[in-house]
Amino acid sequence: MSMMTQQRVTETEGDFAYYIHRIKEEDIGSIHKRKILGSESKGARTIKLIKDGDKILLCASFGIKQRATLSFVGYGTVKDVFDEEKQRSGTSPRKIRIREVRYFKEPILVKNVANDLEFIKRKDKAADYLKSEYKKISAEDFKAVVKGRKATSSYPDHLEKRIYTTEEVLMDSVYGLFDLLKITMKGDMIEIKSFIKYLHKLVNAYGLSKSYEEVEKFYSENAWRFKFEHVKSKDVDKLVTLYDNHGNSISFAYIKLR
Repeated sequence: MSMMTQQRVTETEGDFAYYIHRIKEEDIGSIHKRKILGSESKGARTIKLIKDGDKILLCASFGIKQRATLSFVGYGTVKDVFDEEKQRSGTSPRKIRIREVRYFKEPILVKNVANDLEFIKRKDKAADYLKSEYKKISAEDFKAVVKGRKATSSYPDHLEKRIYTTEEVLMDSVYGLFDLLKITMKGDMIEIKSFIKYLHKLVNAYGLSKSYEEVEKFYSENAWRFKFEHVKSKDVDKLVTLYDNHGNSISFAYIKLR
């Protein structure tokens, strides 16, 4: 290879940038079908830097009842970028279209490759370096993740098994929290409002973006399905309206744990 050709190749490779995009577990199916990435933040800056030809690693947090684990699930090359006129309130209009998603045959736990990634300074706190939606990384770090990994453009079975609907995530979280509180709480009851506060924090920690009001509404409308024993109170400030399977409402204040 001549010096001129070598210089041209080096310059071409240098034109591309590498990023990690943290996605929600429940969005993987949609990304597979549409090949479109976006941002939940209207004022997001990094997404505006991404251009045609750049490469993006996809990272997601998995886990419902057990502690969530952060994993790389695949990667793609940017086909083009565009601004969408109509989008959900509070989200960025900038969209990224990728050519295809190449899925790893098995998810790559971030903690297992942390020692090979230059941008992760504290290896025991790897997840702290991946809190933002988009993070620019070096070509070397990108290659450290993908090199030698088996990948496919077909939707892998391990992801098919992991994808939960929003309702399933919430249902599992309710049961998981109930079981945890039974073990850790000294009393035999907990206020429903306190339970919902814990539940709200839990589902958001799993990457499911829900307001307190949305979580409360879900619990109220599905309380009959959990078959928990609920207890009334004369203190109206503690009451929460719950519904039976016929839509009839009645107010309770506590959940019996035992």
